[in-house]
Amino acid sequence: MAVVAWAGWVGYQALKVQRSLTAAAEAASQVLAAAQAGDDRQLEAKLDELGSASSDAAARTDTWSWSLATVLPFVGDDAEGVQVASAVLADLTDGASRRVVDGLDDLDTLVPDEGRVDVEAVEALQDPISSTAADLAEGRDRLAAVDSTGFVGLFRDKYDELLSETTRAANGLAAADAAASVLPTMLGAEGPQRYLLVFQNNAEIRATGGLPGSAALVTAQDGAIDLVRQVPGASFGRRDGSVLPLTPGELSLYGPELGTYFLDANFTPNFSRAAQLWQARWQERYPGRIDGVIGLDTVALGYLMDGMSPVTVDGVRLTSENVVDELLHQVYLRYERPADQDAFFRQVAAQVFDRVSAGEVDPRKLLAALGRAGNEGRAQLAVSDDAVADRLKGARVLGPGSVDGADSDVMVTFNDTTAAKLSYFFRSDVRTRSVYCMDDQQAYEVDMRLESLAPRDAGQLPPYVAGTGPQQPGDQVVTIRVFTPVDGSLGDLRINGASVDAEEQLFEGREVLTTYVGLRPGEITDLSLRMLSGDGQGGATRIFRTPGLDAGAWDDVPSACGS
Repeated sequence: MAVVAWAGWVGYQALKVQRSLTAAAEAASQVLAAAQAGDDRQLEAKLDELGSASSDAAARTDTWSWSLATVLPFVGDDAEGVQVASAVLADLTDGASRRVVDGLDDLDTLVPDEGRVDVEAVEALQDPISSTAADLAEGRDRLAAVDSTGFVGLFRDKYDELLSETTRAANGLAAADAAASVLPTMLGAEGPQRYLLVFQNNAEIRATGGLPGSAALVTAQDGAIDLVRQVPGASFGRRDGSVLPLTPGELSLYGPELGTYFLDANFTPNFSRAAQLWQARWQERYPGRIDGVIGLDTVALGYLMDGMSPVTVDGVRLTSENVVDELLHQVYLRYERPADQDAFFRQVAAQVFDRVSAGEVDPRKLLAALGRAGNEGRAQLAVSDDAVADRLKGARVLGPGSVDGADSDVMVTFNDTTAAKLSYFFRSDVRTRSVYCMDDQQAYEVDMRLESLAPRDAGQLPPYVAGTGPQQPGDQVVTIRVFTPVDGSLGDLRINGASVDAEEQLFEGREVLTTYVGLRPGEITDLSLRMLSGDGQGGATRIFRTPGLDAGAWDDVPSACGS
């Protein structure tokens, strides 16, 4: 009889806990929306709801009767998962969430005021950001330590979703923590800093995002930021020989253009290597120290404009909603001469920079935009200061090959081979999954769907957009490279279901497949590829894919090894 009463009591508590966790999830979503909207009153109210619901769930599961349920067959693992999830939610609400809300009023200090950032105020934010990042990392680790594979279907999905969201938040705060620790140095607190800012044009895709359409010199000293010079990327022209020595592997994989042509330096997905080549070309023409290279694509520029009033250039009103379309397509229809197009780009970049440096931007939206751009691989950074580089180690803003555990990463890159601006119409869907594990070595299936959204009459577009090569105007050719993990191996490639041969070579310990896909307007092409990881690479796998108009750079693939 006592057992029946206990079981009934646990069942009753389970129903209450389910309601509390559901309420907590809804409140958490509303907290995020209120924070992004800058609605402080709603934020406080929903945070109170989140705290009440998560605390109730934690209190109901932190009892001897619930703990006893965690050791029972069939339901024990679910009970443990509910207990851990409730405790983590309650702890994060009391700790990390409250600190974030308390610090919202201080975010204004991160936005320039009359061209200058208050470096001392930035330094004051380091401790609360670091504490919050530590709390989120601890919560993520507690959730990840529980094996959810045996949970009841619906709860498993909810638990995995909580782990995913906590991981995303932890990664974002870890990046913010690293950024806050190096920002004073990068803002010139310890001496003048000089950065090369490269704008990547997604209308002509490159492995790191887009063709380097323009480059600018940005200086920082004691928080004061200035845009000193901006020039078109095409103005650097071609050299007879590489600006820096290329390795035999680079010459074989990318060709000499990697080092001879400024616009092709990012054929490689390795942003730090592209940055070296860009910097060398810049310094060849404009001698002087460069402390780092920053890459920013057009989609990221749209994110940055979300918190500012519209920008008007040559009578064109630009907002976060239309800037991508205007800069990647409409500009080529409006201006026939490349020089006029470049002038338009420069004016837009200068006005956005002026707005940000003058503080004419919502700080919450600016920080959200920077974080999103960094996580999506649309904002990238290479620095010469070893201390700064070490502090940023592991941050995705450094690009593939620079994050911790990069040896197990898979990279899928796209490069335009059409010499046109048709990547504006290019869409790609890359899905990777680990299908089995044997002795801590994983097998992967990589599926890609490539599509051209170009109109059927794309041949009527200006030649600068439609292309002037051997293909029909409006047709585009994309170079696809897939890099296995270090010591991994490639399997069969199929295109539209048919097995095909492709170029394969070894590059820096990775096997690399290279193939070329032609896309006519409206055409869809499916590719599938099998590969193996290296020995001892049994953990979750990061996938870097070239960021485009439709998707960011990074995906995480769960391990088939259960680790």
